[in-house]
Amino acid sequence: MTEQLCEDKKTRFDDKAAEWDANPARVALARAVVEAIRAAVPLRPDMAAMDFGAGTRLVTLGLLPEVGEVTALDSSAEMLRVLEEKVKALGVANLHTLQCDLAQTALPVSRFDLIVSSMVLHHLPDVPLVLKRLRPALRPGGWIALADLDAEDGTFHVDPTGIYHHGFERTTVCRWLEESGFTDVALREAFCITRPGSDGVLRTYPVFLVTGLAG
Repeated sequence: MTEQLCEDKKTRFDDKAAEWDANPARVALARAVVEAIRAAVPLRPDMAAMDFGAGTRLVTLGLLPEVGEVTALDSSAEMLRVLEEKVKALGVANLHTLQCDLAQTALPVSRFDLIVSSMVLHHLPDVPLVLKRLRPALRPGGWIALADLDAEDGTFHVDPTGIYHHGFERTTVCRWLEESGFTDVALREAFCITRPGSDGVLRTYPVFLVTGLAG
């Protein structure tokens, strides 16, 4: 059952790939997440970073000026195809793509100095499992920075396909990171999304950024 749900999630994002960047709210969220990462993490030009659940570019390209290279990882082949087209058009040489579903398999790549994600965790059936798979991919002293929704009432998504969590209690995500071997876990506000919920009522949905260090 879980494998079928994961496949449904990948199909959903494949179908939406071409129009993904056309949403102004999604662009604003990505910019805010990148700014929050800049404020929380001492970025360096020699860093090897990975954008986990990269989608078509938004956070990935925002990080590129700050680090040495970025690996854009996503389970959706179509999202990565769209990203690769944009990278080619921009003439970007320090961005690589990798298709991998960490809900299903371990990460087949070398270590990084930074792993980031934006609005990915609530699409994962087993968040602690994925965090444990991410930890060995970081070099000692490497950073993880994850942005996601605060716990909400289930109205954020009109289409519930591939949604496993209605946001998170922040302390729960912090505990999962600590149990996965991260230290110096810290929280900050990243963004607030204001939009009608699935019931048409206008609501504000806070987005947090949690960071931690690999020992």
